[in-house]
Amino acid sequence: MLAANPSLAPKPWATASVPIKVLIADDSAVVRGLVARWIGEAGFTVVGTASNGRIAVEMMTRHDPDVVLLDIDMPELDGTEALPRMLAASPTVQVVMMSTLTTRNADISLKCLALGAVDYLAKPESNRGVTTSDAFRADLVE
Repeated sequence: MLAANPSLAPKPWATASVPIKVLIADDSAVVRGLVARWIGEAGFTVVGTASNGRIAVEMMTRHDPDVVLLDIDMPELDGTEALPRMLAASPTVQVVMMSTLTTRNADISLKCLALGAVDYLAKPESNRGVTTSDAFRADLVE
Protein backbone atom coordinates (compact mmCIF):
# COMPACT_ATOMS: atom_id res chain seq x y z
CA MET A 1 0.00 0.00 0.00
CA LEU A 2 2.42 2.69 1.12
CA ALA A 3 5.41 1.53 -0.90
CA ALA A 4 3.58 0.64 -4.12
CA ASN A 5 1.07 3.49 -4.42
CA PRO A 6 2.40 6.10 -6.88
CA SER A 7 0.40 8.86 -5.20
CA LEU A 8 2.31 8.07 -2.00
CA ALA A 9 5.68 8.53 -3.67
CA PRO A 10 8.20 10.26 -1.45
CA LYS A 11 8.35 14.02 -1.61
CA PRO A 12 11.37 15.26 -3.58
CA TRP A 13 13.30 15.84 -0.35
CA ALA A 14 12.45 12.38 1.07
CA THR A 15 15.45 10.11 0.82
CA ALA A 16 16.71 7.02 2.58
CA SER A 17 18.04 9.34 5.29
CA VAL A 18 14.70 11.18 5.55
CA PRO A 19 11.96 8.52 5.60
CA ILE A 20 8.27 9.15 4.99
CA LYS A 21 6.50 10.32 8.16
CA VAL A 22 3.26 8.51 9.03
CA LEU A 23 0.51 9.40 11.51
CA ILE A 24 -1.84 6.56 12.55
CA ALA A 25 -5.38 7.30 13.77
CA ASP A 26 -7.47 4.37 15.02
CA ASP A 27 -9.57 3.90 18.14
CA SER A 28 -8.20 0.38 18.68
CA ALA A 29 -4.96 0.33 20.67
CA VAL A 30 -4.20 -3.10 19.18
CA VAL A 31 -4.50 -1.79 15.63
CA ARG A 32 -2.45 1.34 16.40
CA GLY A 33 0.31 -0.73 17.97
CA LEU A 34 0.53 -3.35 15.23
CA VAL A 35 0.29 -0.87 12.37
CA ALA A 36 2.96 1.32 13.98
CA ARG A 37 5.27 -1.67 14.35
CA TRP A 38 4.71 -2.89 10.80
CA ILE A 39 5.14 0.59 9.32
CA GLY A 40 8.35 1.06 11.28
CA GLU A 41 9.70 -2.32 10.18
CA ALA A 42 9.01 -1.32 6.56
CA GLY A 43 11.26 1.73 6.91
CA PHE A 44 8.68 4.45 7.47
CA THR A 45 8.80 6.77 10.48
CA VAL A 46 5.73 6.76 12.72
CA VAL A 47 5.49 10.32 14.04
CA GLY A 48 2.40 9.73 16.15
CA THR A 49 -0.67 7.69 16.93
CA ALA A 50 -4.12 8.96 17.85
CA SER A 51 -7.16 7.25 19.34
CA ASN A 52 -9.64 9.57 17.64
CA GLY A 53 -9.92 12.10 14.85
CA ARG A 54 -9.78 15.14 17.12
CA ILE A 55 -6.38 14.13 18.49
CA ALA A 56 -5.15 13.26 14.99
CA VAL A 57 -6.12 16.68 13.63
CA GLU A 58 -4.32 18.36 16.56
CA MET A 59 -1.21 16.28 15.83
CA MET A 60 -1.08 17.42 12.19
CA THR A 61 0.65 20.74 12.85
CA ARG A 62 2.96 19.32 15.50
CA HIS A 63 4.21 16.34 13.47
CA ASP A 64 3.67 17.40 9.82
CA PRO A 65 3.11 13.84 8.52
CA ASP A 66 3.48 12.93 4.85
CA VAL A 67 0.87 10.17 5.19
CA VAL A 68 -2.07 9.62 7.55
CA LEU A 69 -3.64 6.19 8.04
CA LEU A 70 -7.14 7.20 9.16
CA ASP A 71 -9.80 4.89 10.58
CA ILE A 72 -13.39 5.76 9.70
CA ASP A 73 -15.22 4.74 12.88
CA MET A 74 -13.74 6.60 15.86
CA PRO A 75 -15.15 8.46 18.86
CA GLU A 76 -15.27 12.26 19.23
CA LEU A 77 -14.39 13.00 15.59
CA ASP A 78 -14.65 10.19 13.06
CA GLY A 79 -12.54 9.81 9.94
CA THR A 80 -15.07 11.44 7.61
CA GLU A 81 -15.10 14.56 9.79
CA ALA A 82 -11.34 14.57 10.38
CA LEU A 83 -10.39 14.16 6.71
CA PRO A 84 -11.36 17.65 5.46
CA ARG A 85 -9.76 19.26 8.52
CA MET A 86 -6.52 17.38 7.87
CA LEU A 87 -6.47 18.38 4.22
CA ALA A 88 -7.17 22.00 5.16
CA ALA A 89 -4.29 21.94 7.66
CA SER A 90 -1.91 20.23 5.24
CA PRO A 91 -3.06 20.16 1.59
CA THR A 92 -0.18 17.90 0.53
CA VAL A 93 -0.77 15.18 3.14
CA GLN A 94 -1.73 11.80 1.70
CA VAL A 95 -4.64 10.30 3.66
CA VAL A 96 -5.39 6.57 3.42
CA MET A 97 -8.74 5.54 4.91
CA MET A 98 -8.89 2.30 6.93
CA SER A 99 -12.07 0.43 7.77
CA THR A 100 -13.70 -2.96 8.00
CA LEU A 101 -15.34 -4.50 4.95
CA THR A 102 -18.98 -3.59 5.37
CA THR A 103 -21.31 -2.08 2.81
CA ARG A 104 -21.82 1.02 4.94
CA ASN A 105 -18.11 1.60 5.40
CA ALA A 106 -17.39 0.91 1.73
CA ASP A 107 -19.86 3.67 0.81
CA ILE A 108 -18.25 6.00 3.33
CA SER A 109 -14.79 5.16 2.00
CA LEU A 110 -15.88 6.06 -1.53
CA LYS A 111 -17.18 9.37 -0.17
CA CYS A 112 -13.81 9.95 1.50
CA LEU A 113 -12.00 9.27 -1.77
CA ALA A 114 -14.18 11.93 -3.40
CA LEU A 115 -13.27 14.32 -0.55
CA GLY A 116 -9.53 13.88 -1.11
CA ALA A 117 -8.35 10.63 0.48
CA VAL A 118 -5.83 8.92 -1.81
CA ASP A 119 -6.71 5.31 -1.06
CA TYR A 120 -8.71 2.87 1.07
CA LEU A 121 -7.41 -0.06 3.08
CA ALA A 122 -9.78 -2.78 4.29
CA LYS A 123 -9.11 -3.86 7.88
CA PRO A 124 -10.14 -7.25 9.27
CA GLU A 125 -13.35 -7.03 11.30
CA SER A 126 -11.80 -7.82 14.69
CA ASN A 127 -8.60 -7.14 16.60
CA ARG A 128 -7.89 -10.87 16.40
CA GLY A 129 -8.26 -10.68 12.64
CA VAL A 130 -5.81 -7.80 12.51
CA THR A 131 -3.21 -9.67 14.55
CA THR A 132 -3.43 -12.78 12.36
CA SER A 133 -3.92 -11.20 8.94
CA ASP A 134 -0.83 -11.44 6.78
CA ALA A 135 -2.88 -9.98 3.91
CA PHE A 136 -3.70 -6.82 5.91
CA ARG A 137 -0.04 -6.39 6.83
CA ALA A 138 1.06 -6.91 3.22
CA ASP A 139 -1.55 -4.46 1.91
CA LEU A 140 -0.41 -1.90 4.46
CA VAL A 141 3.31 -1.84 3.67
CA GLU A 142 3.51 -2.86 0.03
